[in-house]
Amino acid sequence: MSEEDDGFGRRGLNESDVALPRTTVNKFANEIATGLEVRLAGETRELLADCCTEFIQLVSSEANEICEKERRKTIMPEHILAALQALGFQKYYEEVVELHQKQVKEGEKSKSRGGWAKMAQSGVSAEDLLRQQQELFNLAKNDPLAGAGEPQDID
Repeated sequence: MSEEDDGFGRRGLNESDVALPRTTVNKFANEIATGLEVRLAGETRELLADCCTEFIQLVSSEANEICEKERRKTIMPEHILAALQALGFQKYYEEVVELHQKQVKEGEKSKSRGGWAKMAQSGVSAEDLLRQQQELFNLAKNDPLAGAGEPQDID
């Protein structure tokens, strides 16, 4: 491990490049604290955000190692689940599996409705949508800031 590499493959990145958004972590922590009828000190929120970031980096690093052993280039949910087990988080494993299965089912439901579900609900006809799209293409084609080079036809 070099001076630039911290062991998680984060060469040349500063702390803010790999940290979770503080506002997101704070919002989540405050919601839980409110439910428990406690308050969190500022230092506690910062520590919690740091812990969340480190946990995600730990699990991601382990999942990456598992992925590399399988000679895969993409970390899949199965790799995250295997990482949780390898790191000794069996206590949370079943809950995470259930959450993942729920997400998969919800994803399948949205796919079964088709990609046009929102478009159909908008009340705009297909002809109007095509006309609007063509107008946008023409605006972009005539815009000198739209980029160098010749516009290409889109089929």
